[in-house]
Amino acid sequence: MTGPRVITDCVIPLRDEHAQKESTRQLLADVFPSWNIDRIDVTSLKGGITNCLLKCTYKSGTPQEIVVLVRAYGRGTASIIDRNREYCTHVHLHSFGLAPPLHARFKNGLVYGFITGRSVEYHELSNPLLMGGISQLLAQWHTVLDAKAIKTLMLEQSGLKSHDVVDDIWQLCQKWISKLPTDNDTQAKTKAVLAKELVWVKNEIQYKGGPTVVAHCDLLSGNVIVPDDWPSAMLADMPPVTFIDYEYSLPTPRAFDLANHFMEWQGFDCNVSLIPTLGGPVMREWGKQYLEATHSFKRGSAQKQQNGVPVSEADVDQLMQEIRTWWGMPGFYWGIWATIQAVISTIEFDYASYAQNRLSEYWTWKHDYLSSKKLNCESNL
Repeated sequence: MTGPRVITDCVIPLRDEHAQKESTRQLLADVFPSWNIDRIDVTSLKGGITNCLLKCTYKSGTPQEIVVLVRAYGRGTASIIDRNREYCTHVHLHSFGLAPPLHARFKNGLVYGFITGRSVEYHELSNPLLMGGISQLLAQWHTVLDAKAIKTLMLEQSGLKSHDVVDDIWQLCQKWISKLPTDNDTQAKTKAVLAKELVWVKNEIQYKGGPTVVAHCDLLSGNVIVPDDWPSAMLADMPPVTFIDYEYSLPTPRAFDLANHFMEWQGFDCNVSLIPTLGGPVMREWGKQYLEATHSFKRGSAQKQQNGVPVSEADVDQLMQEIRTWWGMPGFYWGIWATIQAVISTIEFDYASYAQNRLSEYWTWKHDYLSSKKLNCESNL
């Protein structure tokens, strides 16, 4: 089977819209030699806060148009995102039918298949039917995907040694913190504080988040795709769900992926009132469906093995405890990320305020965590 084309000399401009579209048309004419460049329509899509996403339609003269996506990486993002891991994860996902085909890799981006549908709004994440679709698909990810297979492909693609690859969230956070600016006293203090916190939180929770899985790590509403007409009278049941954007995917304890998804219920507006109550009925029902679905798949097989197996309340209790222990990590993780983006990104988004909001989640969790730990110690005296 022929793999994706590699076009090393193509760069898609991020700011000049005319040059962007012309460069994209030329790129696609190179990737698909049978395409007439004059019949390629390029439309910019909105929604992300990191990359440039272009919907490209080839008007072949027949009713069956061909649609692909071209994604150009945001300025400076290679310093915080392992593009080789993203590429290899996408290839691995596609082998299980969990991602669209990859057509090409160019100097600052990818060309891949278009998934028909719409991204959901963050207020829809609490819809019981959508909760079922997301929890079951994430369970499939966590059960089927193979971190070792992805790493093997990464080493083959890059020529790096195993120890040169960032393998977990702790290594990644350490790498990000090392890139934080120290241009003034405030920045230097922030960097020192976060470095110290990373050591503390790793020692506290590293082995308390359940099994290590290939996690999505960015399961916000915009990365969940459902049919265009869901919900409707014709599509009133649980919708077919697809996940997109795999650039942050990484092996992590499952609790991080779950906690991060629940935190994303607040949206970029940080409307914390929409986050489900930790360990409450909504989260427990979501967790129950997730655990049942994990029994439906097995590592390395895309096929469903059996219907969901009932799980006990004790199983759900255990999952809730894992999430509770990791509840602060999404705020810590995205707070560091946003602090870097505030310096390197050219996209119009208030990263500095977003960083403050997300880090405040971590500090709140830490206060509650230490208080609970103290009470438990006193009760055992």
